[in-house]
Amino acid sequence: MEKSLNKLSAHGLLDFAIEISKHDDRIDRCKKHQGRTIAFVTLCAVLSGFRDWEEIGEYGKCKQSLMEEYLGPLDSMPSHDTISRFFSLLKPESFEGVYREWISEVFRLRSSPTKDGERRDQIAIDGKEMCGAREDSPVRIVSAYAVKSGISLGQKKVGEKTNEIPAVQELVTELDMSDCIVTADAMHCQKKTCEAIIEAGGDFFLFAKGNQEAVKEAVEVAMSHPRNNNDRYKTTDKPDGRDWWIRQCISVGEPLYLGRLHKEWTGVQSFGVIISERPGQKEVIREERYFITSLKMNAKLFLQTARDHWAVENGLHWRLDVDFQEDKSRKKRNAALNFSLVNKMAMAILSFDKKKEPLRRKRQRAALKDEYLKELLGNLEEIL
Repeated sequence: MEKSLNKLSAHGLLDFAIEISKHDDRIDRCKKHQGRTIAFVTLCAVLSGFRDWEEIGEYGKCKQSLMEEYLGPLDSMPSHDTISRFFSLLKPESFEGVYREWISEVFRLRSSPTKDGERRDQIAIDGKEMCGAREDSPVRIVSAYAVKSGISLGQKKVGEKTNEIPAVQELVTELDMSDCIVTADAMHCQKKTCEAIIEAGGDFFLFAKGNQEAVKEAVEVAMSHPRNNNDRYKTTDKPDGRDWWIRQCISVGEPLYLGRLHKEWTGVQSFGVIISERPGQKEVIREERYFITSLKMNAKLFLQTARDHWAVENGLHWRLDVDFQEDKSRKKRNAALNFSLVNKMAMAILSFDKKKEPLRRKRQRAALKDEYLKELLGNLEEIL
């Protein structure tokens, strides 16, 4: 399986560049360099830790002989202005479509069939503001992140004068959610979102807060019912000698206890509460979060699912900001959205290397050692 993934990364990367070139919106008489050359060089440069147009242009000049091993003989390398113009004119919708086809194949290979009792893959959906890409208003995108695979399956720009809710609902309908657990922030505890996830073949796990006060109150009241059958699971963590942190889940597998609401919310099978306790300065800090889900009662699974949702922050958003410096980028409009996908693609390819070390170090090695970059890209013979 590992060998297959490495070959896919190489063959898929060059095919990816070729597919992108089909959406090249530059004027034909101005196309001194092919779109596939620009895309491939950019992807390799980002894999190697370079992030602005000038750096990428210089990378291409320094690595021309290496690029020619994959692209064939080249008269010259594209300048930073050419690269910038290409990604500024490239429609994000076109780039997103090509990206989703490529990443869905990666996701398929990396998602092995689940065994009895084993957790399915979880898709955590969350929004992120691209601080450096401000136009008339902040640019915000929502991403769908596969927790176990560690890859972003797709993204959607949040439209002007709207919020994330319709963008998430559209993203759910456009991606393959089959046999996956879908989690999102409390704002996405919406009837239409639940329906969209079920229709896409997935299961939802959503928290109910003030935006769905009726659901929150119904769950809270049902949890206090003395006759309900519930499942409980509790963990105690004391990481690195710090203060303890107790987490527990109490779940109920009878939606009828929710009264009329169980008919209004498609697919609800269970509900419950996640309780977190940790020591404060003067007293114990206790937090209760109520949830509904289309999964059957399983307190251990629910507790882990709630905890793993934050992987979208740590595994995706944090890495984009820290390792890829996305918030410091000043790219605008199409270029900003397209380059976010380039970063996410680089993250996926770097994750093929199972060495337990920071992405920053892997990217430094790719910049310094051509053999390591070739290892990431796969065998040249497989491409030919």
